[in-house]
Amino acid sequence: MSVAPITELLERWRAGEPGAAGALMDEVYPLLREIAQSRLRRHARGATLQPTELANEAYARLHGARTTDWRSRAHFFAFSAKVIRGLAVDYVRARSSEKRGGHLLLMPLDQAEDAPAESEDLDVLAVDQALSELERDDAVLAQIVELKFFSGLSSDEIAEACGLSRATVVRRWRYARAWLADRLGSLA
Repeated sequence: MSVAPITELLERWRAGEPGAAGALMDEVYPLLREIAQSRLRRHARGATLQPTELANEAYARLHGARTTDWRSRAHFFAFSAKVIRGLAVDYVRARSSEKRGGHLLLMPLDQAEDAPAESEDLDVLAVDQALSELERDDAVLAQIVELKFFSGLSSDEIAEACGLSRATVVRRWRYARAWLADRLGSLA
């Protein structure tokens, strides 16, 4: 049996087809865990959150969104980026409220490209605050940033998810990096 594309599995799952949820989990869960592992490895020095925990929680929350009209694999992962962002922010807030110190961190904006990078880190809460402000001014630009930071999608996948050309995504990402660098500098 050939593996169905994620979009087809999402449609079958949404329609309530028996076995579709299991097939979708088999296909998507390893990708969610890989994204979680990558995000945590690159951004979370000393964090106690494990990739499996993040992937499990993300999948559980995504499972609750079964009625969403999934347009494509990219749409699913764009939604996943929002979930992962929320989980990362919730995690940092919980750790901060417990007064145990330590922060889940993100890389500098100029290095958050398609390829992995080693770098200094930025605070997830500061990025979340800046993204919330950006969402009020330019929701599409905020979505591009969110997809780069929290889902690891490539510029091509972001273009598909947002209905933009790759060149537009690259150009807007450059602008977003500059805006966020300025904004995050003023939050420090």
